[in-house]
Amino acid sequence: MGQLFYKACLVILILSLQMADVEVSFAVAAALSIICFRKQISNQMVLIIFMLFALVIIGSITVFEPENDYYFFLKDLIYFLRPIFVMTSAYFIAMRLEDKRSFLNILVLMGFYFATMHLWKLVTNFTLIPADTNRIRTYFGRYNHVETIALLLIICVKDLPVKRSRFKIFYKLFVVGLVVSFLFYFSRTMIMVVFAMSLAYFGYLRLNQKGTIALSGLLILGSAFTVFLSFYEPAEENSGIVDTFLFKIKNSVSESFSLKNVDIASKDRRKLWKHWRAYEAHMVYTEVDRAKLWFTGEGFGSTVDIGFEAKLDGEMTQHLSLTHNGFAYLYLKTGILGLLIYLLFVLYLYSFSYSPERTSLQTVGNNLLAACTFYILISSFVVTGIFKPYDMATLLMGGAFALKQIGKIENRNTRNEGDT
Repeated sequence: MGQLFYKACLVILILSLQMADVEVSFAVAAALSIICFRKQISNQMVLIIFMLFALVIIGSITVFEPENDYYFFLKDLIYFLRPIFVMTSAYFIAMRLEDKRSFLNILVLMGFYFATMHLWKLVTNFTLIPADTNRIRTYFGRYNHVETIALLLIICVKDLPVKRSRFKIFYKLFVVGLVVSFLFYFSRTMIMVVFAMSLAYFGYLRLNQKGTIALSGLLILGSAFTVFLSFYEPAEENSGIVDTFLFKIKNSVSESFSLKNVDIASKDRRKLWKHWRAYEAHMVYTEVDRAKLWFTGEGFGSTVDIGFEAKLDGEMTQHLSLTHNGFAYLYLKTGILGLLIYLLFVLYLYSFSYSPERTSLQTVGNNLLAACTFYILISSFVVTGIFKPYDMATLLMGGAFALKQIGKIENRNTRNEGDT
């Protein structure tokens, strides 16, 4: 099969993830893993797959329990298998590409495409744009993690083929368009992901002198911004774009982690909504504790009772099979054992920031894997981590492992040529 075919496979995989439909992306990734399969596979990739598959085994322990809801069981099984297939399909596709950086280049070009579509929608509906970030996001899109990764690659990877384009002016225009589109999502998660991943890529989040200086600077800036927000009271109603966005930032911590001054027993939805992620996590911990299934969780097919019916994703429901907090979700399905494996998985990715640099490709691969550590950590706190249908971390990881392996092959070939 030709190079154009494998590039088309990568485009299809990216489009399936952006659809944010877990069944579609699962089916596409599984099919592409078979179509693009190669016998050679990195030992480091095998270890990652083993860790993620261990989570599947733990969650599947409840398969033979008579009270199990097999619809939710199958749903959870797909959610946990999907990241594995996305990573393997991305790895096999990248290994099939002759141009070593085509994988990253296509990600950037797809980011340009989505940014152009987003800006076109904004421009053609300019008179309808409300002065409220929540309504802007409702009408024009809440996120685009393809654009997030594209922006990261432009910032971090120096020798992308698209940067060497003869049409410099068009490249610069597309980059400006990408930045504008990125900002118009008003997504705290996307901004944090790009910022943290960029720092990690350049080694500012390593546990060394360079990292200490960077973290000290971040602590000072973060403290100053926190003090500013403590004195600034953005309006909650009839507010403009700036006030709405600042209110979302100010409410981020309490929304995700705090139930302070909230009467949970009253089930007041208006008050709980401002702390919804924290409330979901609290109900998960309460339910697992009541069942005394701390070690392995309640398994696939389990749901958490939130205590009342709420409209989520357009449907009224009282029992959630999925939570915003990825750690709470893992705890519900796989318990403390699953959380420990997930933590080992994240730490293993972080360890690549200390890997020795031999070739430029290996350096890019190692730095991207280290950057994915912080993508996963941030998204796990707010949008279910690697289990979210539109998550791009596992796709990037697959490509990064391929770059590392290609880098090793190049390095070996170079040594062999030197010996002849």
